Amino acid sequence: MRKAILVTGASTGIGRYLAHYLAERGHLVYAAVRKQSDFAALSGLENIVPIQLDVTDVAQIETAVTHITSQGTGLYGLVNNAGLGGLGGFTTWSEAEFQQIFDVNVAGPWRLSNAFMDLLLASQGRIVNIGSQGGTISKKWYGPYSMTKHALEAYTVALHEELRPYHVHVSIVQPGGIVSNIGANSMPDTLARFRRAQPPFAEEAQQIIAAFENPAPPPEAAEGAPESESNRKPSSPEIVATAVYHALFAEKPRLRYLVGTKWEGDRVIHALIEKLLDANDSPEHNYSREALVALLDDQLQARE
Repeated sequence: MRKAILVTGASTGIGRYLAHYLAERGHLVYAAVRKQSDFAALSGLENIVPIQLDVTDVAQIETAVTHITSQGTGLYGLVNNAGLGGLGGFTTWSEAEFQQIFDVNVAGPWRLSNAFMDLLLASQGRIVNIGSQGGTISKKWYGPYSMTKHALEAYTVALHEELRPYHVHVSIVQPGGIVSNIGANSMPDTLARFRRAQPPFAEEAQQIIAAFENPAPPPEAAEGAPESESNRKPSSPEIVATAVYHALFAEKPRLRYLVGTKWEGDRVIHALIEKLLDANDSPEHNYSREALVALLDDQLQARE
């Protein structure tokens, strides 16, 4: 059956791909964009209705709610995709930059979900948050970004539990590296932050700037070599779209969808095991190896 779905951040990358993916399968997509040029590019496409919407602008959100409500289509799905990226050491982020990334990546999904809650409750629909594998792992230079994605994980779990009794299912999709413009779009701000670095961080920052501005050509054998930290192989946005589609329409959607390459997935699972062992490494909360293995077996059997 044809469903009405709102996708935020539909200007480029994953959001644009999602809008087309859902529309091609017959669903009505309200594609939220910030720029008039993106609005014009999506206008007139079959099953796509562009909406000018900044997830930090309360007035625009209220206008979007009024507009969608007036269409009489209801709203079955909300895909909170709009997000910001960006790298830089903690000391190089300005107060405004730090607040902005949280305003978009964390408060944005909260605002949109609250604003459209009545429509989603009426349709007993779905909310899908686009998180990141950075919601489980983190490393230097990724601090503020991964903080927002960790927060989105917590928000998703809590909202899932709040809405489950009312038959609205909430999921989070956790992509690894995806072919998109997020890195290029955030690069000017990323470079500006590394240029702000002060001693003792300045020397390393200059090396990173040089690597960004004059990237070394990949080795000839890199294409066929296994993926690694220095030989990343971003995936097509189709893997995100497939996960989102399952979260929206499966009879039994999952809470979490980890998507990406095998190397990326292994990295996340290893990080989760490390967290488990850290939590277990205390006199008050300590299972033996045998007990830990038994717990894992019990959980696997329960899922089967």
